[in-house]
Amino acid sequence: MKIIKPSFTFEQKINGLSMLKNIERAGRTCYKSESKITAGSARKFVDMIIRSGHESVLEHEKITVRVICDRGVTHEVVRHRIGASYSQESTRYCNYGQGKFGGEIAVILPFFFDRHAKRQNVKIPSGWKIARGGRITLTKRLKAELNEFDVWFAAMLFSEWAYLTLVSQFGRTAQEARSVLPNSLKTEIVVTYNLREWRHFFKLRTAKRAHPQMREITVPMLKEFQQQVPVVFDDIKPE
Repeated sequence: MKIIKPSFTFEQKINGLSMLKNIERAGRTCYKSESKITAGSARKFVDMIIRSGHESVLEHEKITVRVICDRGVTHEVVRHRIGASYSQESTRYCNYGQGKFGGEIAVILPFFFDRHAKRQNVKIPSGWKIARGGRITLTKRLKAELNEFDVWFAAMLFSEWAYLTLVSQFGRTAQEARSVLPNSLKTEIVVTYNLREWRHFFKLRTAKRAHPQMREITVPMLKEFQQQVPVVFDDIKPE
């Protein structure tokens, strides 16, 4: 089992100033003020339309990003629908028991589970009884010294074992065996939004109330967007 950290990469070369100029040309059509376009007017124009709330003009430009994260995070990402396109690694068609995946699953490390935290006495399943009809019941528990990271890690190992056993020993398909895969499963998703939707996305997903693993990705992503594209995202300040 591989444990990795989340990451993101741009799927295109970003020319932020060129984007601003394209937005200005489109936006000035509304006022037929193209004659006011100068070498430095794009920044002021885009700033003006954002402050005035006329953000529909931002939809003329888009950015595509590849995100590596856990599947729990992507369940929230795909809730953004307006001006959005997604292509995601499929657990129906990706068989992690195959060689190209190394015969193992990859999971995203939850940063909030401290592997160095103090261990406590925890009861863990140790004895099982198979009753008539195949019903399995727990008969006994043992105590072990575990911390929060150990509990998560054990759950990931058991999920991997269950998945690979269903695939290799019982011949189940990937789409059937995926039922036992965890939310922490690593996934890749390619996300394309127009600039207006990216603004909406960052306002929601960098907020203090957003999921911590979402913020782990979106806060550094917003900073990169602010460096790549002038003006458009400057007013968004993560808490």
